Amino acid sequence: MLGIWFAAVMLAVAFVTDITKQKIPNWLTVTGAISGLIFHLATTGWNGLAFSAAGLACGFAPMLALYVLRAVGAGDVKLFAALGAFTGAVFSLYAMAASLICAGLIALLVLLWRSDGVQRLTHAGFLLIQLAAFRKLSVLKSNPASDGRLRFPFMWAVLPGVMITIIQWEALGV
Repeated sequence: MLGIWFAAVMLAVAFVTDITKQKIPNWLTVTGAISGLIFHLATTGWNGLAFSAAGLACGFAPMLALYVLRAVGAGDVKLFAALGAFTGAVFSLYAMAASLICAGLIALLVLLWRSDGVQRLTHAGFLLIQLAAFRKLSVLKSNPASDGRLRFPFMWAVLPGVMITIIQWEALGV
């Protein structure tokens, strides 16, 4: 449980730097990952190191896939690896899922706020119908709105996603 609170401090620093500088610094993520590994090795031995390494991998791999799809930045990938090193595989995957749900809700709100929001939603709906009905992956590449991508700092979603996960974890007594 102590690892979650170390991770919370790391996330608070990442939130401030991502919002103000649009960057999550390497010194924070690398230090966080190494600290998580050392913390668990020191407190619970080799089993703790395995727990931490599995968390690091589970935080890193899915976010790397999202990075390849250009959905998140490299700092977000490294941040979730560090989060996983502190909190373990299961917590990091739950936090990632909650953060992605929060990101979707934030994106929807931002999209509806914009003047071209309805047009973009309609276009996205047609793309999903084409993808589902005709199984045409090429429709994803022919997005005329891809130049004006809707972007916001992922930390807007990560912080509430991790907070929701912590609250659930506390309620379950995990």
